[in-house]
Amino acid sequence: MQTYVPNYYKDFKCIGSECLHNCCIGWEIDIDSETKEKYMNMSGDLGEKIQSSISDDHTPHFITVNDGRCPLLDENNLCRIITELGEENLCQICADHPRYKNYLSERVEIGLGMC
Repeated sequence: MQTYVPNYYKDFKCIGSECLHNCCIGWEIDIDSETKEKYMNMSGDLGEKIQSSISDDHTPHFITVNDGRCPLLDENNLCRIITELGEENLCQICADHPRYKNYLSERVEIGLGMC
């Protein structure tokens, strides 16, 4: 199977508060079951904030606030999970986005979405 990926893909990095747009505003952010379990076992102020921000209605997700903002964005539009715990603690969609993969019958297309 052929894989197609743009040459700039590996260089993509989130620029956080410098971005004119934000992946964490205006979207429902789903939480995979493995990460949800990790979040539910966290202690401390951030653990409590994360736990109180999760809805189990249908698919577990963060309850957005103030015009669709993720409740874990700080005043500089930076994710508290990243700044306080590290990227390795993100749920799968946050770790991947805006990266995506399209699986077609004869190839895989990998890219970066615009949000």
